[in-house]
Amino acid sequence: MTAPSGGPLIPALVVDDDHAVAGIHTGFLLAHGAFEVVGAAHSGARALELVDELRPRLVLLDIHLPDMTGIDVLRALRNRPGEPLDVIAITAARELDTVRAAVAGGVLHYLVKPFSAAVLNQRLDSYVAYRRELHAHATDGTAALDQGRIDQLLRTTSGTGTGTGTATFVTPKGLSAPTLDAVVLDLRGHGGGTSASDVANRLGMARVSARRYLEFLVSQGRARIVPQYGSAGRPEKFYLWTEGPSA
Repeated sequence: MTAPSGGPLIPALVVDDDHAVAGIHTGFLLAHGAFEVVGAAHSGARALELVDELRPRLVLLDIHLPDMTGIDVLRALRNRPGEPLDVIAITAARELDTVRAAVAGGVLHYLVKPFSAAVLNQRLDSYVAYRRELHAHATDGTAALDQGRIDQLLRTTSGTGTGTGTATFVTPKGLSAPTLDAVVLDLRGHGGGTSASDVANRLGMARVSARRYLEFLVSQGRARIVPQYGSAGRPEKFYLWTEGPSA
């Protein structure tokens, strides 16, 4: 079967412990038009079985499962032989450690329930563009990619931004959507403000990288800077989450 764009349908597996929610996500994928839903699993063990049986390309993965966590499933998938699977986490889990583990496990996006159909469709559009880029690079006879083509591939992976909270961002070149999700969650969890150094320490990233993500949120009107004075009397930038773009 082919997608409306003329390419082959992308086989997808839906993993969610709630049968009704799994059905909703299946409907989203089918309505998009670029995907073939090859199966649905409601436990981690069944998900791993279906991956081996059905060979999906994409897994929509819940984190809260009855027998193991979605993070356990993600780690098992990453340890499988053969071509790596693409994973989009769709979950109510907002814990910082969970987000960090998902990002470290290589999820392409981390969507926090509830979210709108438009947000999910944006992520699916981004994923389809990513698959098109992969196919183009695989069929043009190029053995190795130059920096420009690598940058383009990464942009199509993370170019639709974050689904965390109420904001939807277009992530600029050089920023990762899952990492932005993690920074947003961390910032929202510290209502009194936080520094780039503290964000970096909690998320296990470089301070300069944390500051880039925080400054991007400021530029989007989703965070603001409040100077804080330390014991030496020197001001340090503290970042506060805001619920909407500043006027």
